[in-house]
Amino acid sequence: MTAALPGGQTQRRPDLVEPANNLPQTGLYPGMTSAPSMRRREFQSITAELVALLPPREVAALLVDTYFDRIHWFMLIFHQDDFRQTWQQLYDEQPAGPHPGPGFTSVFLVVIAIALQYTGDHRKQLLQTYNIDPTAQRHKILSFIRAKLLDIVSLGSLEAVQTCILLGTYYLYHGNPGLAWPVCGCGLRIAQALNLHRKSYTTGPISPAMSRQYETRKRCWWAIYEIETFCSMSYGYPHGIKDADCDVELLDPLAKFATSQPTVSFDAANQCPASLLSYKCLMSKLSVIIKDILTGLYGRGSCPGTTQRGRLDSKSSLHSLIRKVSGLDIRLQKWKEEIHSPLHLDDARTSSATYTSAEGMDRDIGASGPEFENHIYRLQALALEFAYENARILVHRPLLSFKTISRGDPDLDDDSEVSTRNPLQLSLQACRDAALRTSEIGANSIFSLAADTYAAAFLGIHTFTAGVMLCILASIEPLSPHSYQTKMGLRKLLRMQVHLKARSKSALAAQGLDILERLTKLVMEKELKEMLTCSGNEVSAQAQDLDIGHLQSSQNVTETVGDQAFGLAEASTTDATMFNYIEDPTMSQALCDFDRVLSDQGLDAPPEPLFPDLFGPGSITQEQAWIWGVNSLAQFPDVGTQDLPADIAFNGSAT
Repeated sequence: MTAALPGGQTQRRPDLVEPANNLPQTGLYPGMTSAPSMRRREFQSITAELVALLPPREVAALLVDTYFDRIHWFMLIFHQDDFRQTWQQLYDEQPAGPHPGPGFTSVFLVVIAIALQYTGDHRKQLLQTYNIDPTAQRHKILSFIRAKLLDIVSLGSLEAVQTCILLGTYYLYHGNPGLAWPVCGCGLRIAQALNLHRKSYTTGPISPAMSRQYETRKRCWWAIYEIETFCSMSYGYPHGIKDADCDVELLDPLAKFATSQPTVSFDAANQCPASLLSYKCLMSKLSVIIKDILTGLYGRGSCPGTTQRGRLDSKSSLHSLIRKVSGLDIRLQKWKEEIHSPLHLDDARTSSATYTSAEGMDRDIGASGPEFENHIYRLQALALEFAYENARILVHRPLLSFKTISRGDPDLDDDSEVSTRNPLQLSLQACRDAALRTSEIGANSIFSLAADTYAAAFLGIHTFTAGVMLCILASIEPLSPHSYQTKMGLRKLLRMQVHLKARSKSALAAQGLDILERLTKLVMEKELKEMLTCSGNEVSAQAQDLDIGHLQSSQNVTETVGDQAFGLAEASTTDATMFNYIEDPTMSQALCDFDRVLSDQGLDAPPEPLFPDLFGPGSITQEQAWIWGVNSLAQFPDVGTQDLPADIAFNGSAT
C-alpha cells in the first residue's frame, strides 16, 4: 500500500469503488483505479449521513425537474439523461447497478438545494403537501455539505468537482463571493489532478458510454474555466489557469447525436444545426477572450510579463495598450459572428412560441416541447448578449483614462470631425454603445422571465457594470448632447435592477441598485451645479444641445449604435502627427467623486484614494467596481503627454 504518497496505489476494494459510470483513473492521483484511501467506516459514515438528508422521492422528483427547468441550461455540467437515471438508484433498495456512493449523493443534494431556491408559488404549494419548508430544507442541506466539504473533496472524483462547481456558483450568485472563491478553487485543483484540462488520447474505437463520459469531463473543465474567469472579471481576483497548460478541446455541440436526440434547430445562415450545447461552447470561447483581456490589459493572470507592476516606458506602454485593445476588440467581433440564429435575441423563430408569464413557466413542471425549447434558446441568447456587451466595456475601459488633443491646435476637442480617427474617442463611443445596448435588453420579455432562473445574479452583475458606465459618462459630460440619452439608458438599467431585486431576491441586485441610485443622485447634483454656474448665454446653448439630444434619443438606439459602429470600422489608422494624448482629468475627478459618494463622505469631503478598500487584505467589494480603481491597469501606468501610435487598427463593433 502506497496510498499516503502522491501518485500511490491502493488495492481495489469492492465497497470503496466509485460509480461504474466514471471514466478510468477518476481518482485524485494518476494511476488510481478506486476511490481514495478513506477508511471503510468513514466511507460508510459519510454516505449514511448524506443519504439521511434525502427528501421523499416525490419531493426529489419535483426538485430535479425544477433544476432542469431553471438551472441546467445555464450550467450544463452533466448529461440530463444520465443524471435522471442515477438519482433514482438512491431510492431503490436494490439498485440496478453499483450504489452511486457519496460523490453522486453530494451532487444530488446540492442540485435539490439550489432547486429549492427557484420554486415558484405553485411548486411551493406542492412542497407544502409534503410538509417541506423550502428555505429551511435548503439551509439544512447546504450547511451539512459545507461541514462535510473536506470529506467530499477528498474523494477526488468527477462528482467532487461537480459538487464544488454547484456549491461555488450558488454562493457566487447569491452574495457570498468570499466563500465561492475557495470552494471553486477546490474544484479547480481536483479537476487539474484528474487531468480534465488535458486531452484524452485513446487508441481504437471507444464505446458510446466512454464518449459521453469524456464529454462530461470537458463540461466540468469548461465550467471551472468559466467560473474562474467570471470571478476574476467580477471581483478582480487573479486568474489561476494557464492556457499553455491546457489542451482539452472545446465542447462539441453535436456530441450527443450518437446516443440521443438533443434539441436541435437548423441554422440556415451558418448551414449547420445549432443545439442547446452551442451556448455553452460559445460561452467557453468568450471566457478565453475575457481571460486574455484580464491578463493583457489588467494584469490579472499569472503569465510572465503580465503581472509586472513596475513602471514601463510611457510611450511604448500606451502604444501597447491601444494595440491590445484593438486586437481584443477584433476577436470579440469575430466571436459575435459565430453565434447561430436561434441564439440571437431578436430571432423570430424562438420568440414566436414561448412562455408569457413567470406563473405559466412555474406550472410547467418537467417541461419539454417547442415552447420550452424556444424559452431556453431565448434565455441563452439573453445571457450571451449581456456577456458580450459587458466584455466590450471591459476591453475599452482602459482607454477612458486618457484624452487626446490635436498637435496642430491644442484647443481642438474630442467632439470635432478629426475625432473620427481618434482611437481613444472611439473607445468612449464603444463603451457608451455597449451600456446603452444593455439598457435596451430590459424591454425584451425574456428578461422578466430570466429573473426566476439561475442567471438572475449573472444578469444583475452585468446590468450594474453598464449602469456605472453610464453614470461615469453622464458625470463627465453634464448637459452635453449625449447627456439625455445617457440618463434615459441609466433609468432603464435602474428599472432592470429593481425587477431583478424583486423577482430573484438577489443580494447582488439589491446592492447594485443601491449603489446605482447613489451614483445617479451624484450625476443629477453635478448637472444642477453645472446649470446654475453657467451664464445666460451658456444656459441657452446648453438647452439647445439638450433639445438636440432629446431628438436624437427618440430614435432607436440600435440605429445610433450602428452609426457609431460604422465609424469604428472606418477608423483603420491613426495619424501620429495629428494627436498628443494626456491623462483625462475629468475621468479622474469623476472616479474620485464616485468614491466619496460610495463611502458616504459627500462631494465636499477631501479627496481620498480611489476605492481604497479594493486592494486591502480580505476585502470583498461590489462586483466589477475594481476596474474603476486607480491601480486596475497594472501594466499601463499613468503617463504624460506623448504621441499616439500611427499603426493602430480598430475594427467595427457588430450591430
